[in-house]
Amino acid sequence: WYNLNLSLQQIQNLFDIKDWYKLYIPKEEMEFKSFENVRRWQEIAVALLKKYCDRYYKTQKAAFEKEHLEYLTLTEDDPNFIEEYLFLVEQSLEDIITKLQEIKELIDSKKFKDCEFPGGKSICFDHHLYQPLIYVKSDHIEVKPVALNEGEKDFVEDLNNFCTNNTDFFQNKELYLLRNQSRGRGIGFFEAGNFYPDFILWLLADDKQYINFIDPKGLRNIDGINDPKIRFYKTIKELEIRLADPNVTLNSFILTTTSLPEVSWWNEGMTKEQFEQHHVFFMTEDRKNYINKLFSTFEMAGKKKATPQSRC
Repeated sequence: WYNLNLSLQQIQNLFDIKDWYKLYIPKEEMEFKSFENVRRWQEIAVALLKKYCDRYYKTQKAAFEKEHLEYLTLTEDDPNFIEEYLFLVEQSLEDIITKLQEIKELIDSKKFKDCEFPGGKSICFDHHLYQPLIYVKSDHIEVKPVALNEGEKDFVEDLNNFCTNNTDFFQNKELYLLRNQSRGRGIGFFEAGNFYPDFILWLLADDKQYINFIDPKGLRNIDGINDPKIRFYKTIKELEIRLADPNVTLNSFILTTTSLPEVSWWNEGMTKEQFEQHHVFFMTEDRKNYINKLFSTFEMAGKKKATPQSRC
């Protein structure tokens, strides 16, 4: 960003266009009552310019990278695999330390199982590519890499329950899950505003791979249904066509812990079913069914997709 240069005329031309932002502000804040208001308006203008430049940069970078994308086989040295967790715990919390040592012994002996400890949980899901995953809800424990949050934990446990209760569905199929690390280590998409989905889920069936990027998250800070992270369910199909492998289907999903009424201020009256058409599923409100809907959605997407017309 150090060599970014915008002329005064470019900035003025940009703000003469009104269709690239929505400003939510009390009307009186935009009335010229004193010169002090100018400082406030300048702060607003700078904030908008930063967001515009950030989005423009990521869009251009994504356009450049599209020409160089390819599928690669996941290997053991991938940065998404971790060799160890580092727990930072106060020495006075001996009950937590003792329990963590017990979990470590279980891992060393390859006796994987779910184990709770004060303020968190060690989760062993057979289909995850390494064991265990760690969930923490205590301010007294810090974990590196970052532990699962509540929504991520719920997704892993719900997926585990689905696999346990639907063994017939997985006849002649293989399922794999991998926690996707954040910036610098994981897989991100500039097409979706530098989006790093929390999980990658593979379903292998009938000589086809369904690769699904899944992100459990709240929707309170999302910029409406056209937010790049939500719209990525469409964008990723453009990548699929460009990569041109008829045996691979790409999908993106948002699993939200936010309830439908809580997003009524920006959803323009959308129903839960309409959200699902945009690959947004409500975890809390649809706890018993959303995993089943998830599998149905990406299998249907694979059956419907057209034969790619280009190869990269």
